[in-house]
Amino acid sequence: MSNPEAITGQDETGQDGPFAELLGIRPGISADGVGTAFMTVADKHRQRAGVVQGGILVALADYAFFRACRSVLGEGEHAVTIELKLNFIAPAGDGELTARSSIKSRGGRIIVGDMEIHGEEGQLIATGIGTYMTVYDRHRRQAEANT
Repeated sequence: MSNPEAITGQDETGQDGPFAELLGIRPGISADGVGTAFMTVADKHRQRAGVVQGGILVALADYAFFRACRSVLGEGEHAVTIELKLNFIAPAGDGELTARSSIKSRGGRIIVGDMEIHGEEGQLIATGIGTYMTVYDRHRRQAEANT
């Protein structure tokens, strides 16, 4: 694994990030091109029909994919979503949701991976594919510009 901090998925302050925190998404593993994330369904996640709103599921899948990508990034590298497609298979109701993502290809700056979300009893809720692009942090760019 290139990035020793990738296993935690947290930044240097130990935080997961405000968006994941806002939604109640919790990090799982981030190692060897695989990432997981978890969320306990709450009323704030539901749309009017009583099931989890689709955008919440997309955010959960994207976070799992981010964790998979993070596990293979080098020092100073970051990854950003440039495309994500999620097919909703079944409604997500109550309980714990688990998202799992794995990297299928990395070439140059592009990383492609797949993702699945399962309900508490293992039922498939959604499946998808995504593409991330690697970018370098501003500190690295500044250091390279000064050499």
